[in-house]
Amino acid sequence: MDERSAETAHRRTSDEGKCRLCGLPVGRSTARLSWNGNTHSFCCRGCLFVFQVLSERPEGPPSDFLDTDLFRAAAAAGVIRNYDDPAPESSKKVCYPKEFVQECHLRVEGMWCMACAFLIEEVLRKREGIVGVEVLFFSDLVRIQYLPHRTSPELILKEITKLGYGAFLFEDDSGGSHEKKDLLVRLGVSSILTMNIMGISFVVYGGFFRELGEKAISSISYPLLVLCTGVLLYGGLPILKRAAAALRHRTASMDTLISIGSLSAYGYSLFSMSQGSVHLYFDTAAMLITLVLLGRFIELHARDRVTQGIHEMHLLARQKVRLMLDGRERWAAPDLVHAGDLIQVRKGERSAVDGRIVCGRTMVDESFLTGESRPLRKSEGEIITGGSLLLGNTVEMHAVSEGSSSTLSQMMQILQDALSLKDPIELFADRVTRLAVPAVLLLASATAAILVAAGATWSDSLLRAVTVLVIACPCALGIATPLARVASLGSARKKGILIAKPGALERARDLQAIVLDKTGTVTEGRFGLQHMIMEEGTSHEEGLVRACSVESESEHFIAREILEKAKALSLTWVKCKHAECVEGQGVCGEDRGKEVLVGNRSHIGSRGWSIHPALERKATEFERAGQTVVFVAWDGRARGLFSFGDTIREAANGTIAALRSRGLEVWLVSGDSQETTAAVARGLGIKNYAGQALPMDKVEIVRALQAAGKRVGMVGDGINDAAGLAQADVGFALAAKSNLLQQASDVTIISADLKKVIDALDFSAFHNHVVRQNLFFSFLYNGIGIPLALSGYLNPVLAILAMFASSLTVIGNTIRITRRK
Repeated sequence: MDERSAETAHRRTSDEGKCRLCGLPVGRSTARLSWNGNTHSFCCRGCLFVFQVLSERPEGPPSDFLDTDLFRAAAAAGVIRNYDDPAPESSKKVCYPKEFVQECHLRVEGMWCMACAFLIEEVLRKREGIVGVEVLFFSDLVRIQYLPHRTSPELILKEITKLGYGAFLFEDDSGGSHEKKDLLVRLGVSSILTMNIMGISFVVYGGFFRELGEKAISSISYPLLVLCTGVLLYGGLPILKRAAAALRHRTASMDTLISIGSLSAYGYSLFSMSQGSVHLYFDTAAMLITLVLLGRFIELHARDRVTQGIHEMHLLARQKVRLMLDGRERWAAPDLVHAGDLIQVRKGERSAVDGRIVCGRTMVDESFLTGESRPLRKSEGEIITGGSLLLGNTVEMHAVSEGSSSTLSQMMQILQDALSLKDPIELFADRVTRLAVPAVLLLASATAAILVAAGATWSDSLLRAVTVLVIACPCALGIATPLARVASLGSARKKGILIAKPGALERARDLQAIVLDKTGTVTEGRFGLQHMIMEEGTSHEEGLVRACSVESESEHFIAREILEKAKALSLTWVKCKHAECVEGQGVCGEDRGKEVLVGNRSHIGSRGWSIHPALERKATEFERAGQTVVFVAWDGRARGLFSFGDTIREAANGTIAALRSRGLEVWLVSGDSQETTAAVARGLGIKNYAGQALPMDKVEIVRALQAAGKRVGMVGDGINDAAGLAQADVGFALAAKSNLLQQASDVTIISADLKKVIDALDFSAFHNHVVRQNLFFSFLYNGIGIPLALSGYLNPVLAILAMFASSLTVIGNTIRITRRK
């Protein structure tokens, strides 16, 4: 900007206090921005934000800020406030341009149950400026989409803090649990005070057998009051605050039950003191708070252990990247990395983004992604996947995609989506838990009312009601299913298995048939060009050049092999301008005035073209040996063929034997010829197979099995087999390290190890076993405990211990998932 234009801009900013963007009066707005050496004023934060976006465009600021699509969209959406037009009623009712919506991740501490997550979600949704909010209870994360001109992360943090929860920006979280440290201190102080209360209470209990004087009662009662008050106001303060916040927002949670129980015992004890009675229950109030804190601490420790892998992935996905700009280093967040940026990764570091090596060679460990701790050699031209650990020398690489689209980011997205989804069992448990809290309050109140009406004393009625309140608290039920789900997702990820849809964990154990795609699934998918046969009068070179012309833009592995062979022979060709891919058959196009076809028999026959008997016999011979044959044709007939060989995966025989031993009906399907598919099926001992199967043919095979009443799984490559995987009850995508979000599968296996399909089925069976055990234990404790409490066979302390034992049983049972090898 020259001096005259800078002066003009400055004058426009300062003259009459007008907004630098829209020209309206600034008024009392404090929105300011320094740009090109001048400080500009704005009438609102919306104008400031829009101006900043436009002024920082890669192509430079516009000549007229008001004459831009972005400004018009902002004005239409109400982002830019206009004194003549009222702002929209709610930010959530307007579709905002993506430039205005930002996302932040918060770590929230103090959520004790699913009701806590529900409360935070509902309160934030009603806040002005928040477009979307998702609370992931068992990873303690909150994902928020917000409008920066209406609110900010700091204001959102304050809103969560008002509810009684600790909240931090994910980037600011050091990884150590602030909540755990605070909880440990509160637990320690409460335990010491409660032990003293219990010791003094023995004297009170002794008073039931002999008369105590007024002075003796006072000398015992006041220390108990002071000690119990300390437990409630320090140890129980977070519980009381969250219960109060829930009450303000007309909802209830576990904190509500605990608060009512402890305050009831405390309040009745105060009343008894005023009457000079020794019937004091300070010990019950203190014990309830202390044992709840102990249970919470153990649960938190277990949850940290269960979610450790997920938290590590969050940290790695947000790890900064070393960009090389003009030979200098500059650190940047992965989201700011663009395709083609030069990145340097050094020995001992993990790459946060995917990159193609341009300088250097090294060894990498991909165990974080695949679960297989095996060093791999990488050299120039090869891709290092985000999350890989460099074991060797420093390398420089070009980012192959935007940082937000890296394999690591996609894995994190899949995990977050999976954590937010719920299977039918969990939805059932959630409904029961949500209804249980008010039901427990009603039951406890009814118990007290009935006992008083029957002539029982107020102290006995209160004691019985508090006992029912505590024993019926559905703490164990609230964590029974989601804790197991998080444990399974985290443990599976460590083995290189991404479970995108948690419902697959439930369905996979009931599979009765499984359909395996041949190429790249049962076989290695690394086809080598084995033979070239051309008819008499046609040279190998001409056949290769014709084929390369129409295959030059194809990403298919067969096309790559043909092109590699031509390059090795130093052949040149002209790219076909109008090549067309015919799904499941081949490609066609025009080369030097002639239509050329490259594909299988169906492709050649679809044009009515012929295949010479000699070529047909040779093709059949290769196919019977398990090879794939592709014809090249022009001038109305096939002029030659290419045969490609593939090798069966090392784990294929063992995996298929394991599938059959489970009683599954195994199918092999392929787009290759019937002869090639049959040869592979015979080698693997598979009786059911189908060759020359188009993508929709694979769908029909799955549908036919489902129509026969069978639950069907399918294993494929995730993209080419997308339709079949989507139709199957459970879809497994194998060897998928890229385009993870495009996979149509329920379960994605990062490595090419077919045995991991068996691991996924084992995870499903074990997960369902643990969930059912957890639900059984939860209902068992409540089923036995509530009748005993109603009958008066339990007191509040025993009820607390029983509640604590039920949660501990569920936690201990779930941890078995993380220990499973």
